[in-house]
Amino acid sequence: MRLPRALLAGAAALLLAGCFNNVQPESAGNSEQAERSWAARRAALQHLHSFTLQGRLAESGLVSFGGALSWMQDGEEFQARFYGPLGVGAVAISGTPEDMEVRSKDGIARTRDPEAFMQQQFGWSLPLRRLRHWVLGLPAPDGRVEALKLDESGRILSLRQDGWELAYTEYQTVAGLELPKKFTISDSERGFKVFVDQWVSVQ
Repeated sequence: MRLPRALLAGAAALLLAGCFNNVQPESAGNSEQAERSWAARRAALQHLHSFTLQGRLAESGLVSFGGALSWMQDGEEFQARFYGPLGVGAVAISGTPEDMEVRSKDGIARTRDPEAFMQQQFGWSLPLRRLRHWVLGLPAPDGRVEALKLDESGRILSLRQDGWELAYTEYQTVAGLELPKKFTISDSERGFKVFVDQWVSVQ
């Protein structure tokens, strides 16, 4: 049985639209070599479940770095400390993405939304749930990647995810992997520079 020409045209249009809808934004503009390198690199980075780093943090507009940063990740649990960024004293955050404890000079608080808590309490915050992945040079798995630009080695040069813009400007070799050394994070209201002085351990 022959299908009407109009029906065939409509089916073709739907099929074509489906193909475009399935195009991953992260693939746009990257070479085949970059995509192959990225696939291998991403697989290796996704196997890292534990790491410890020491670094510095500052507002993007500052010339020098304003505070120290330490981060220890062990599976889903983490401990992060910020020493004196943005005019605030030491802040320690620990727990899991679903339940975090925030310690500061004002006391101890538990929260399921640390970003909102920090913004209200200190006047600044970081996307903590995503930062554990971004600091490794990976998109966060629970967010939509809107744009991803790679170099030929498969390292991220820039990333746009869930309203945040990241630019990676320097990497360093750690345990045979190229891990970020310097990058920026910004959204429509704020921006930060992160400098990793030392990857203490990577597993």
